[in-house]
Amino acid sequence: DDIEVEIKTNYHAIEYIKYDVVLFMGPNQKSKKAKAENSSIIIGLVEPRAAYEIDFSVVDFIIVNSIESKDFFSRYTPNIMIYYTYPAVPPRENCSIEKNRFVLGYHGNLLHLDAMYPRITKAIEQFSEETPVELWAMYNIKKLGKWRKPDRVSMSFPVVHIQYNDHNYARYIAHADVGLVPQLIPVRENKILRHLIGTFNQKYGERTDNYFLRFKETTNIGRHLVFAQYAIPVISDMTPSACAFVDDGYDGFVANHTEGWFRALQGLASNESLRVTMGMNLKRKYLKTATHEILNKKLIQFISHLRE
Repeated sequence: DDIEVEIKTNYHAIEYIKYDVVLFMGPNQKSKKAKAENSSIIIGLVEPRAAYEIDFSVVDFIIVNSIESKDFFSRYTPNIMIYYTYPAVPPRENCSIEKNRFVLGYHGNLLHLDAMYPRITKAIEQFSEETPVELWAMYNIKKLGKWRKPDRVSMSFPVVHIQYNDHNYARYIAHADVGLVPQLIPVRENKILRHLIGTFNQKYGERTDNYFLRFKETTNIGRHLVFAQYAIPVISDMTPSACAFVDDGYDGFVANHTEGWFRALQGLASNESLRVTMGMNLKRKYLKTATHEILNKKLIQFISHLRE
């Protein structure tokens, strides 16, 4: 069937009786009004957040951007589709920075840069002892200021600070040798605390060396997909979304401990052929599963099924 799409910004002026399906972004609270005016309309919510106060009573389906969000919001409806959120980046351009070291690329927010310290930064420091390396970090410097840590002087590798904008993906991030995707929220390394949160007699075999992986419900593979478009292999924190998308050792690596990050860096830096092959594997996966054209087709099929 032919599908006609209209985008409205003034929710008060929408005549809901004219539509078969309506999509509301995030915290919008017009779902009940839409259903009251058109009882047969199908209502979808796009990328809600746990922090929002949302009435899901008349919501028919939800569009999220990750497995984590799908699991979190499954309490409200079984009709959930994952639609990856990421920018379609421009083709690679010439780089104005002389590249004479092994380049680790990062793009994202300042929070994840902070979270790299010290678990991932220690791995880069160890790696820098055998390979000249620098981190190219693209984030919103104008708004947030340059990345600084209280004891930053201990970091033995240089950082190139790049202002976030759409063009700088092509000018700088596209030239990275490896893409870094930190995603976990730091957890205090305290054996006493780990013991206290377990059962009294270690009923479930708890140990202080168990994994504690803390991540938000909005964790997703959007940053992975930027590197995938440029055929750059990634090293990622082992979040559910990353583990589902990255085939460890085939198109990237997932890691948690400092030593895991170091071994992944070491393996990719020591074998250029492997690096190129893994990067192309990641790009092929993106082209087969995650382009906007593929996602749009799946979205139409998903909504059409709900209308049957």
